[in-house]
Amino acid sequence: MGRSSRSTTATKAKAPLALLALGLGFATHPVLAAPEVIIKNRTYKVDAVTAKSLVAQLKRRGPDGFWAYTRWRINWTRDCEVRVRVTYTMPVHSDPKAMPATLRKDWERMITALRLHEEQHGAHGIAAAREIKQAGCKNTRPIVRKYNRADKEFDRRTKHGAKTGVTLG
Repeated sequence: MGRSSRSTTATKAKAPLALLALGLGFATHPVLAAPEVIIKNRTYKVDAVTAKSLVAQLKRRGPDGFWAYTRWRINWTRDCEVRVRVTYTMPVHSDPKAMPATLRKDWERMITALRLHEEQHGAHGIAAAREIKQAGCKNTRPIVRKYNRADKEFDRRTKHGAKTGVTLG
């Protein structure tokens, strides 16, 4: 069974209120602007050529014992400029042609399912950032908690992706 997970955090950064200090009065309304979304992809290598060995390597080499991991972090300023960073960590096989054809096909199918699973976790982080922006950066903790729960429920419902194809062998 494949395992994937996510981690979420949110912080509030302090920034100068330049537009207000200058008295310009035409700052963008929080509801009208979308949060900045930054996506980062990381990989770790596996090189096993049997399903059993691949599973062992994924567990041993993967982030925190998971096959893949998504971390999202939301920051916002006093001016309610919101940024969400989503980091995906995924396995990559160093020599896929070394795997038997049937295992390579299974690997490719699993990687596709794993990527889709992790992207759903990323979507939760992006949705949280949008909701924080729409709320004018007020009462943010319940919003972050809501999407933390959504991530946990998603993993529970899909058995960390196993029900949606994150399996090998």
